[in-house]
Amino acid sequence: MNHWVIGSSLLRSYKHINISYQKIIMMTMFILSSVFLLLWESGLGIAQEGTTVSGRLIDTTGNPISDITIYVRPYSGPNQNNSSGSDTSVQTRTDSKGGFTFSDIRHTALKLDIAGDSKIGYEINVLSAEFGEIALYPDRGWHWSSIKFALDVGTKMENIVITADIRERSKIRTRVLYADGSPVANTSIYVYRQTNPFVGGDGGDGQLINRTDVEGYFVEYLSAFEIPSHYNRLAVEHQNLYAKATPFILIDNVEIVLKLNGTPKMQNEPPLEHTLRFIALRRYLEPSPVWVVNPANGHAYKITHSQPIKDALDQAKTEGAYLVAINNEAEEKWLNYVFGNDQFWIGLSDAEEEGKWIWHSGEPVDYTNWGPYQLESGNSETKDYVKTGYFDWRWNVYGESYVSGNQKDRQPHFGRAILEKDMMQPVTLPK
Repeated sequence: MNHWVIGSSLLRSYKHINISYQKIIMMTMFILSSVFLLLWESGLGIAQEGTTVSGRLIDTTGNPISDITIYVRPYSGPNQNNSSGSDTSVQTRTDSKGGFTFSDIRHTALKLDIAGDSKIGYEINVLSAEFGEIALYPDRGWHWSSIKFALDVGTKMENIVITADIRERSKIRTRVLYADGSPVANTSIYVYRQTNPFVGGDGGDGQLINRTDVEGYFVEYLSAFEIPSHYNRLAVEHQNLYAKATPFILIDNVEIVLKLNGTPKMQNEPPLEHTLRFIALRRYLEPSPVWVVNPANGHAYKITHSQPIKDALDQAKTEGAYLVAINNEAEEKWLNYVFGNDQFWIGLSDAEEEGKWIWHSGEPVDYTNWGPYQLESGNSETKDYVKTGYFDWRWNVYGESYVSGNQKDRQPHFGRAILEKDMMQPVTLPK
């Protein structure tokens, strides 16, 4: 319907009005309808013509990089949180020539993200994005590179050239067998791997659930930072059966064959709960703890495996020791140097009388290193035991257990403990 028709139809409603008024009304309605139609048609045109972004992804030698996932997302500033609300990103994969195209994008501020791990066995790091005489450089995350820019809606941003470094990732290829040599095929395997630096630096551990193929193999691809300055220890678990590898260095691809310590027919107990399986794997992988003597006081110390506080207290009693009593800053610094900056159960508790803190050994409490607000708001009748903290060994209070997620049942708090005993004197714990 054109604006003449609209104007004529509106005029029929005013036949009873004086002719001069009719002319005025006709002209007014004609102008209003024309303005309305122009605005409506203009808005429709904008909605139909979104932004287009297209180009190629190439490596540093100019060769195309195919089969890589690229995302375009709206960008709302450095504090945006993509985890809240719905995902409004669009994605595509590069073709055989490295080409990609996004059309009908309706945002002005954009992020173009490259999924660096979208090609199995390869690691990709974007170096630049160029169009015309303009070059943009990315922010980088763990497995992605993000380029941010703004365009007017309806712009055609074409012939972008994104240059990236792509390299094949090293891998650990592990075959898991039962004790009789048959493969642990087509099933889930719990994997625990510790990465340790040769000298200084940070290590880490990984908890994975991998699935074996028909021959019992699974593959873990490695990040570049792990090579070659780290050595690794690896253990696996399946149906309460365990195996671990000889420590190995990550230089290139690694092939490992592991034999579990039994066969499925030997198992009568149900598998452990998910979290406990990884705790059991860590215990299995760790070397047996040894006593270390502090020359300043002649006392011996060692750390235990991860366990609930009551189990740590029982272990201390069995070994003729007690949970550590830290009596001064020098002793705490020595423990930190020997055992590392971690969370450990120590022997401080107010389980017998709320608010009255005592050492497991019965020694007087002459030194403490509480974290902020632990005594004011962190402590309660359900939090009676103490762990050191990750940062500067500040101490925090914990209960024996905690509510896990939305479950009503409580789960025990696990942690490694530091045991202490005087090598020169027999231990007599208070009753």
